[in-house]
Amino acid sequence: MEEQTEEKLFGHFAVSAGRNFCLTYTISHHFSNLQVGSFVVVPMMRGKKEGEYIGVFLGLCEKPPFQCKDIIKKLEFVNSIPENLILMLKWLSEYYLSPLENFIALLAPSFIWNVNRHDMLEKRLQKLFVKNNNQYFLINENKSQQVKGEIKLPLRECIALNEEQNFIFQDIIESHPTVSLLHGVTGSGKTEVYLKLAQYFIQQNKNVLILVPEIALTPQMTSRFRAVFQNHLSILHSGLTSNEYEKEWFRIHYNLAKVVLGVRTSIFSLLENIALIIVDEEHDNSYKSQDIPFYQARDVAVLRAKKEGALCLLGSATPSVESMYNVKQGKYKYYSLQNKFSNNSVQAVIIDSKQNLNIPLKMKQGNYPLKSSQIAFNNDAISSEVFAVLKETKDRGEQSMVILNRRGYVNFSLCMACSQSLKCPRCSVSTTLHNNGSIEICHYCSFRVNTRKNCPSCLSPFLMTRGIGTQNIEEQIQRQIPELNIQRLDRDVLTSNSRLNDIIENFRNGNTDCLVGTQMLAKGHDFPNVTVVVVLHVEDSLFLPDFRASERTFQLLTQAMGRAGRGKHKGTLLLQSLILGHPVIELSLNNNVKDFIDRELNRRKLGFHPPYSRQILFEIRQSNKGKAMVLAHKIKDYLVNFWKENSFEVNQIRLAGPYFATLEKLNNEFRVQICVSTIREIHPFKLIPKEIFHDKELLPHFKIDVDPYSFM
Repeated sequence: MEEQTEEKLFGHFAVSAGRNFCLTYTISHHFSNLQVGSFVVVPMMRGKKEGEYIGVFLGLCEKPPFQCKDIIKKLEFVNSIPENLILMLKWLSEYYLSPLENFIALLAPSFIWNVNRHDMLEKRLQKLFVKNNNQYFLINENKSQQVKGEIKLPLRECIALNEEQNFIFQDIIESHPTVSLLHGVTGSGKTEVYLKLAQYFIQQNKNVLILVPEIALTPQMTSRFRAVFQNHLSILHSGLTSNEYEKEWFRIHYNLAKVVLGVRTSIFSLLENIALIIVDEEHDNSYKSQDIPFYQARDVAVLRAKKEGALCLLGSATPSVESMYNVKQGKYKYYSLQNKFSNNSVQAVIIDSKQNLNIPLKMKQGNYPLKSSQIAFNNDAISSEVFAVLKETKDRGEQSMVILNRRGYVNFSLCMACSQSLKCPRCSVSTTLHNNGSIEICHYCSFRVNTRKNCPSCLSPFLMTRGIGTQNIEEQIQRQIPELNIQRLDRDVLTSNSRLNDIIENFRNGNTDCLVGTQMLAKGHDFPNVTVVVVLHVEDSLFLPDFRASERTFQLLTQAMGRAGRGKHKGTLLLQSLILGHPVIELSLNNNVKDFIDRELNRRKLGFHPPYSRQILFEIRQSNKGKAMVLAHKIKDYLVNFWKENSFEVNQIRLAGPYFATLEKLNNEFRVQICVSTIREIHPFKLIPKEIFHDKELLPHFKIDVDPYSFM
């Protein structure tokens, strides 16, 4: 290495260029003091054209047996990535079986990786920040850092805890558990504990990172944390404008924020000196990335806390089965909040949907045979009892929420002749009808077309609509109760952060009587005047082909109950369902978390499902159906032969597949899956032969998801 130092230095760099690469470059004497984690500009050939790209220095290496190009320059307006964060990403890369450069790309947003935007970016930064003695400062430091649409609450200096909350706060401070699980019933004041802990560590000159699962939760959490931490708070989520996001990201990067509040990707924010990481609603599926690289932000938070020497606090009213298992194993410390602030009970009422079913005896149009799929609801998908309760709630000056986990106007359109539904031409799924049934949309590939008038299969003009969506529900309620001021909150209406804030503020201020939406309504919102919550057709989630279906249904119902009765008045949950007496429903309506967890753990142990196993899902995508299955069998052969060569025991590994996915075709590609389940003692890296990652026939067509959350 001494001889190399005298001549030239060589280093590995993670280069972001659409597809990410790890490449070797020469480091000239001008950059001899380059730090690991530094952002640099490097030359790279893409096809026949050379361009400039952004790379991150990963460390020195030996001289390679090929010619290397010099790095061009170091980015002076961006600080280096802390080395302990690079080490964490290397661990994640091995565990999630994804190249390190894919994780490096998560550390900074697109405006950092786009070298063509840097001149304009630097000009904007000069208007916001000034550098003095290698430290950055905001030019208008005293100006409020609130973003547009943010809810403003009165400032709070003192956070008073009740006896139950204070015990937990004191115990965490004194015993300093690395990972804690705070199980607090809805409305018991988990956020107050978060605030008190954050305030304590800020006073110790430390920083705090808080994760929330959904953009829909950030306005409420932001306002509560802003009231305490004011300009020390920075927020990160996709609802911000590009200029807002730039400013917030650099405030964090330049160490001008003490508290960072954000969604999943915020776990990779370049915040230093962290003492506490909070994961609110830790059970939520939104923490699991469905894009490459696949990672579980809750688990990354636990890992980052250990790497940073910080505390990690997981909070939920319905803790995940995995977290409760870790409590039972002694890995997490358990805390419980059982007393609601309002002291109001919530009454659960179950309405049998079967009484509303209607099976027509004959067709009104055409001479076509009756199909079982023609079962429908009489007039409306909502029972008369629900309409009556919603009207009574309005008359009392109280508010209501209606939850249906289906977007759109109706679920699908069905041919009365051949019973085929209107399908997406690129996916093996039915399109969903929106805008009063005038537009068909595929929620998987965004295919959109004016609703077809004839069946594509038999050209019959006789089409009927089946199923319901949030748009349809909103319309039905408005038609039955015209005086009700109603709004809808789902992904179709969330066009911007200000739009989200407007909907929530209208509801909070009482300008809206009833809020209709998907399951995002059940997540963590605090609306004191809501006394009635309606959940429609919970069986849709309960009977999905997924071993987590029971857990998700339990969490949805328990969280939905928690939205009612948070103020002066008692609450009511109306559950309209086709099934009665199911144990998951009974346990959730009684808020019996302990018995549900015990039941679920027993079922998972019998089925060798997580947390008793680790799962790795291979998915092969190919435009040719037969070729997709051939490639899947090739992966299976690689795996089985590798396991035999390395003497893995039969009881350590189970393999399911290859089989076509539930959604067999998406975006013109057929999908074949292989699911590997192993004992947890075997690291994923040790299970997969390297040949799979070097097979040029396979490489463009498969992806690997470690700890998958979706098998659809």
